[in-house]
Amino acid sequence: MSIDQQIAPAIAACLPGRTGFAGALALLAGCLLPFHIQPAAAKPLPAGAFLRACKIVVPEQTPLFPGSPAAAAAEPDEDGTGSDDDDEEEDEDEEDEEEAVPGFVSPGMGHCVAISGVLSLGIQSDSFRASTLARAAGLVPANGLSYPRSLSFRIESARTLPSGLHVASAFEFSFDQTNDPATGSTPSFAEASVTIGPFVFGVAGSRFDFWTGDEFVFSTRVPSRTVGLIGYERLLWPDLKLSISAEDTQIDAARALPGASGLRMPDGVVRLLHEGEAWTLHGAAALRDVPRGPGVSARMGRAALLGLTYEAPLLGKTTSVTAQLAGAVDAAPYIGSSLDLRVLRQVIGATDATRGWSGVLALGRDWTDTLASHVFVSRYQLSLPGRAGGTGRVRIDRVAANLAWTPVEGFKTGLEASVAWQKLDLGSAVVPVGLAGRQSSLQLFLERSF
Repeated sequence: MSIDQQIAPAIAACLPGRTGFAGALALLAGCLLPFHIQPAAAKPLPAGAFLRACKIVVPEQTPLFPGSPAAAAAEPDEDGTGSDDDDEEEDEDEEDEEEAVPGFVSPGMGHCVAISGVLSLGIQSDSFRASTLARAAGLVPANGLSYPRSLSFRIESARTLPSGLHVASAFEFSFDQTNDPATGSTPSFAEASVTIGPFVFGVAGSRFDFWTGDEFVFSTRVPSRTVGLIGYERLLWPDLKLSISAEDTQIDAARALPGASGLRMPDGVVRLLHEGEAWTLHGAAALRDVPRGPGVSARMGRAALLGLTYEAPLLGKTTSVTAQLAGAVDAAPYIGSSLDLRVLRQVIGATDATRGWSGVLALGRDWTDTLASHVFVSRYQLSLPGRAGGTGRVRIDRVAANLAWTPVEGFKTGLEASVAWQKLDLGSAVVPVGLAGRQSSLQLFLERSF
């Protein structure tokens, strides 16, 4: 039975009625996740066999333009032994080994399955500084201590069919307990996707994103987003990859703008990604449908992002520099962080005209084999033309730094501090919450991954 004949009944069974774009993707990915783990004809294992170790490795695509034969052919070194090429192959094998995810294969299964998770505990101190008027109106949260904690699980599986087609799935969710009423302790999905060859669909990270800030505890302060998507990736040259995707940003409640449920079509995103030995370059562009509103005609928003990372030894220790700059016209969800959009969505709607940009500069350094530090600064700036009383403006500046100690693999502890300055000028509009001012946070964290 072919792969198409197997998948078609599963799709029909999982989607009995009409659903939204994001809902259909999530439901379809969730249905196909257990489906492809059951192969059509599993080979019997030897008696007594139970679990076998395996590793999930994403196979490399054949470049559409592999380059000149002379560049691809092995060139002997000065002594004619070709040892330089052997060294490069060994380095590539080591990189593949580091990126491989360890898992297991159980009897009756033809897929490698990997289960992982992260448990985080922290003690956090928050302080707020705002105008006397905002404090008198009770619009500013009280200073105090909180005990944020989160637990995330990830299940992924992969298999390469005899035809050479790579089939994989990933399902990741988390429980976050914070003092933020916008998040609370509701479980959130980070990914529920299925990959079939060069195609991927479901719920996953936006292909527009570049720097995700995995090194920081305050993850909502960094510009990354979860979307519903249907995407296609193709390796053009050995170090250049093209991605094309249709995305729905409304699936991320923290970034969704009020009144955007009537979108006529998902957003379109195109990305070019260059990955070299030391440099990584990322360029992306997006088109977004802006819904009609009272006295507002439908129009297309657009956004663009340029990012780069340079990582190399400095004074014997690994040092990395990351920078990205994004701009948007009538596409506010594509700039800034989740926390920035959470602030903004309280004062604007999906049909409001917007112009803005955001930028990030991040530095990281490994001081020893177990001690590392990271710092980033960011700015988010947005203007709202046509606001009553003049053009409205929003500006949010952030800086965060941490020091992390990893004595053993899978355990990390450290201290992280973050400061944000928020300034809102909305003309004659009334700001519903005490958004303007300064917020400072300090957290001692423990993290256990498995």
